[in-house]
Amino acid sequence: MPLAVIISAIPFVCVLYYAFALFDRLLRAEYQEHRQIWEADGRPSGFFWRAQECDFLRSQLSRMRLSALWLCRTPEWIAGSESLTICLRRLRQVLLIWCAGMLFWVILFRARFA
Repeated sequence: MPLAVIISAIPFVCVLYYAFALFDRLLRAEYQEHRQIWEADGRPSGFFWRAQECDFLRSQLSRMRLSALWLCRTPEWIAGSESLTICLRRLRQVLLIWCAGMLFWVILFRARFA
């Protein structure tokens, strides 16, 4: 039974990694194209990407804040770029899929093993 739980969770982990990669792409674009905004945001680091100027704790906290903020609000520097707008929209869709999938997964296995 535990093997079925682990195997069925693999697609959700892949979806989450894809979301992390999308977030990192947006963050890297902020760093490369809008450095002053990136610094004002607290010099956040990505999940897989990290600039040399990043401070460990402060950058982690900034990342957590931005990852929640960008779900609800589109920064102007993203809205000004069609490719980044598509990337942010895709990030939101992927996270919605992940949340819905995890909810379904928990309900399914809770009912199955209860």
